[in-house]
Amino acid sequence: MMRKMENKLSKDEVIAAITDILVGVVGWIEKDKVLPTAHCVLDLHINGDDLSMVAMQVEKHFRIESTQDEWSHIGTVEQVADLVLKNLPQSR
Repeated sequence: MMRKMENKLSKDEVIAAITDILVGVVGWIEKDKVLPTAHCVLDLHINGDDLSMVAMQVEKHFRIESTQDEWSHIGTVEQVADLVLKNLPQSR
């Protein structure tokens, strides 16, 4: 049974999960190179197809939905984490 993730995750926990997703999806990125301030395209050299796969895996992992417009404003790993935290359901 799948449950929705609640907004009880810290930003560091979200960044750690995003790092694992980036390393797993892209494959050639070294984990120690994935810093919160790392720009996905400029620093990590991730291309458009890989970015799309990362976005889909992030949404699947955190069970969130976000718009293409929201993703178009994302540059850094930290910005991905902020998007995740913004879209997680609030605790009740």
